[in-house]
Amino acid sequence: MYNFIYHAILAALLSSFSLSLFSPLVTLRQVSYMGEALSHIAFAGIALALLLELNLQITTLIFVVIVALAISWLSQKHKLQEANTITIFLSVSMALGIILISLKKGYSFDLESYLFGNVLLVSPAEIYQLVILALLDIFFISFFYKELFYLSYNAEMAKFYRLPVGLVNTIFMILLAANIVITLRAAGIILVSAQLILPAVTSFNLVKRLDYAI
Repeated sequence: MYNFIYHAILAALLSSFSLSLFSPLVTLRQVSYMGEALSHIAFAGIALALLLELNLQITTLIFVVIVALAISWLSQKHKLQEANTITIFLSVSMALGIILISLKKGYSFDLESYLFGNVLLVSPAEIYQLVILALLDIFFISFFYKELFYLSYNAEMAKFYRLPVGLVNTIFMILLAANIVITLRAAGIILVSAQLILPAVTSFNLVKRLDYAI
């Protein structure tokens, strides 16, 4: 069997694993739309990297992390409805992405690859990134499970117990952005969005506890 097939299988398994870990947390915190929006917002980051000829993944990751933190900050500090904030950033980012792509003369954007990914083209370096991402996800959820539990079910109670809500929420948003950007290559926007929702929907129909769902 060719090496690229091994890489494709590993990439599919690792990306599914990482996104499935976050799926119950995203669903319980009612930010499933955030996950879908960030995968589309990544389009502007990709366009920016192509226009400026920067590293595609690093530029996209930084862009998506900044947007995710901005959405979270505006929603918490300025009492804006998160859905409205997400819609604003999503619209602006998609428009910005189209403008930036149009400025890149002589470049034809592969929309199909962006939407559906291409698991057969995942490199060994990207496999290592997916492994590191999966380990970071496991460590974060294990170490901050108590905080994530309260944030998912009762954020006010978490503040009452003086849990590090701000820190955990910031790390959560950064890792959510990282999961989306790093798995885009293998899964594409459509599958990334689905894998952030479907595992939780399935697991919560079978079990009711968060730890079992994860």
